[in-house]
Amino acid sequence: MSSIPPRLLGSEEIRQYLGGISAATYAAWLNKGIVPGPVPGTNRYDVKAHDGALDRLAGLHGSSVLHGGSPLEEWEAGHGSAS
Repeated sequence: MSSIPPRLLGSEEIRQYLGGISAATYAAWLNKGIVPGPVPGTNRYDVKAHDGALDRLAGLHGSSVLHGGSPLEEWEAGHGSAS
């Protein structure tokens, strides 16, 4: 068995990933735009898309950890420095 966690999950699995929320709660969050729906053309849900949506909701969207940039690059982006 692979030790690599899957990026795409089924409906029940993504709700478990999000803390064991109910189908009704997920549907409400989806309707409010809190979480994305399944990957187009599939019935699978992207873990990274859900992480990103919740990060933005929590105000974490500018973190260098989330975007892979260095602290210097993050500082430069926030201070209008040109490369």
